[in-house]
Amino acid sequence: MTQGNGLHNGRRAEIERQARLLARDNRIAEPAITRVLWFPDNEEVRLLEVDDTVPSTGDGIIHPFYFRPSPKDALPSPSALALIRPEEFGKAKLPPNWGDWSNAIELETER
Repeated sequence: MTQGNGLHNGRRAEIERQARLLARDNRIAEPAITRVLWFPDNEEVRLLEVDDTVPSTGDGIIHPFYFRPSPKDALPSPSALALIRPEEFGKAKLPPNWGDWSNAIELETER
């Protein structure tokens, strides 16, 4: 493994750690969330949460909220969070550069 790959893998691991932290905290704060999916990226956390209490996208396109890094809160990377209804899962158009639905990794989180 080259040094560059090690840095790349380390960054990805840090992003995954942050994704799992956010997913857990969000499910604790909002019991209506039924699924949390992570779309892996090496620069930002990309989470999609399924919640039947949110309004539909309206246009069939997922519009995430973006958050700056907050190192003091153990959130060193920027993050994007999108909310969809269960019936939009696998159907709504993902944001640019998120890949496709097959890229998603479902995060199991405790409530």
